[in-house]
Amino acid sequence: MNTAAPSLTHLSDEALMRRVQGGDPAAYDTLYRRWSPRLHAFLHRRTGSLALAEEALQETFLRVHRFCLRYDATRPFKPWLYEIATNAGHDAREPQARSFAPPPVSHPDPAWVRDALVKALHVLDPQDRRLFLLVVEGFDAATAGRMVGLNPSTARTRLQRARARIQESLDVR
Repeated sequence: MNTAAPSLTHLSDEALMRRVQGGDPAAYDTLYRRWSPRLHAFLHRRTGSLALAEEALQETFLRVHRFCLRYDATRPFKPWLYEIATNAGHDAREPQARSFAPPPVSHPDPAWVRDALVKALHVLDPQDRRLFLLVVEGFDAATAGRMVGLNPSTARTRLQRARARIQESLDVR
């Protein structure tokens, strides 16, 4: 008799959450494996620190477990998850922009480019940074705005200003 748990990777996120709500730990593990790499990258850009990103990632999935019964499985899972991650990232200590090294003039390497972008993101107001990063993750401006507590018109305006500030900070024309 085979006692191995069946693979749940073929299930949608919403179906997995219904199973999590029913107490299935394998469904929770499947969601964690599916989403943790993307969320970790998102939270790293959000916090500017690998350690803070890891802490926020763990806090995100603790909250998913703690609040799983509040999730409405008839609604898309991704916005709900990213809203939790955004809040967990917000709760993490804000990094100091000066902790990122200035660019080497001779040859920008990928690590420098990443650090320069993170530094540029941290010139933004925290709410604008969350808005911008949610759009980078594929949410439209209206949805991202709702996730950070803004109406669609305000979100589009603030997103436009955020892009301009990032370009200015990076001196990209």
